[in-house]
Amino acid sequence: MKIVIFGVGRFYQERKAWIPADIEVAAFLDNNSKLQGQYIENRIIVSPCEVSRLSYDKIVLMSVSEESMKSQLIELGVKEESIWYWERLVSEAYHGTFKLHCAVRNPIKGYKKKILIISTALDYNGGTIAAVYAAKALQERGNNVLLAAPRGNKDFINEITEGGINLALCPALPYLHKEEIFLIDQFDAVLVNVFQMLLCAYEISKIKPVMWWIHEPEGLYKRTLTRFQKYINQNEKSTIDIYAVSNIAKRNFNLYFPDRIKETFSYGIPDENDGKILKGKTEELIFAIVGNVCPRKAQDVFVKAARLLNAVEKGKVQFWIIGFAGTDEYSNQIREMAAEDETLKIKGLFTRQKMEEAYKSVNVLVCPSLEDPLPIVATESMMWGKPCIVSDGTGTAQYIEDGKNGFICRTGDPEDLCEKMRWIIHNQEKLPEIGRKAREIYEAHFSMESFGERLETALQDTMEHWCNQNQQSKNVYGEQHEKTGDLCNI
Repeated sequence: MKIVIFGVGRFYQERKAWIPADIEVAAFLDNNSKLQGQYIENRIIVSPCEVSRLSYDKIVLMSVSEESMKSQLIELGVKEESIWYWERLVSEAYHGTFKLHCAVRNPIKGYKKKILIISTALDYNGGTIAAVYAAKALQERGNNVLLAAPRGNKDFINEITEGGINLALCPALPYLHKEEIFLIDQFDAVLVNVFQMLLCAYEISKIKPVMWWIHEPEGLYKRTLTRFQKYINQNEKSTIDIYAVSNIAKRNFNLYFPDRIKETFSYGIPDENDGKILKGKTEELIFAIVGNVCPRKAQDVFVKAARLLNAVEKGKVQFWIIGFAGTDEYSNQIREMAAEDETLKIKGLFTRQKMEEAYKSVNVLVCPSLEDPLPIVATESMMWGKPCIVSDGTGTAQYIEDGKNGFICRTGDPEDLCEKMRWIIHNQEKLPEIGRKAREIYEAHFSMESFGERLETALQDTMEHWCNQNQQSKNVYGEQHEKTGDLCNI
């Protein structure tokens, strides 16, 4: 296969090692006039306007601006079927490649059901962590579970397997070839995690019961639906059981597929609390915001709110920013703002283990996100008996009574967030009681025992619904279930 690569920036540099040696790169395209005419890896960089002169099988988009690049190519006369997203190239090159990471424990000897959970790239984000906890909850109830994803962060993968979860890296995902279908066919049901795996949800539902679990903010939908346009109008006919993690996630999905999701289905998280709740006034008060630095997480609101406090109020207070910060304009802006105030500390990305230690030091978790369907960091904070300040743009806000078991601030309003912080600074002695009530939210809504029971029931309902909706599929499913071996019992 001969390809042309559109984009030679950081996106390409971070992924070029994935291009197999047997794929010929004919040329590079880039809109940066300063690069045009130069050579990279012995191949010339040319303007997209010269694409008609090139001989190729496919043009591969390698940039976060992929949709505008695709539109540009189509306007220049390139057929849409000749344009591939980066993931499609990887899928074609690596389908049938499975890298298994076995859990650090003995294999399951007996089990109820074989459950496959499919998610996006495994790293330290809320949706992925929710999928890991789903695997853990199902496994603790006697099910044999395999978590599958296209790729993953090495440290996070190690934490997953050390936590007792079997993992398969399948680079072809979300695209499915016969080898991926063969693997999927070994399971009784599939939990497809996150909206980005739309293609998996629909294609797998043709052969297996699928529960699709939605977590995403509204801003993510356009990109996914642009990639998989043919599935937009298939939703009403689907046999997929679809759940949203919160009312916000439900609203977002139903904006594009009206009234399709009827119920919410919150996650659960393990109870790591050692019983020690925040005690009275501490020597130093720490407010922390946790999450990758990006506009949606509103670190700028957090920083601005902290800077509105006076010197006396900030006397023994620290403000921590925990999460990955890139080299983009927004991340650099946060660094510059934090550098002007010695109470603001940029801590960087924490592993799960390091994050658990951080919760023991942090007094108040702040989540001022512009939109956040159900941030796991807020739930974890409540599990630790720590008060949260969340924006009214978070799904967590529906569980909080302002000033009683947590705090709610107005979305995008640094002054309102500052007032919540100011009240806490002057009323630290009330934090233990608020923390205890926050812990009650966790126990009532997010415990692993409750989550596992709800999830197992939902998957059983999904299997029954799938069979009832398609009698022919029911018969095939029964025959396949009798014939399948223990491929997934690794």
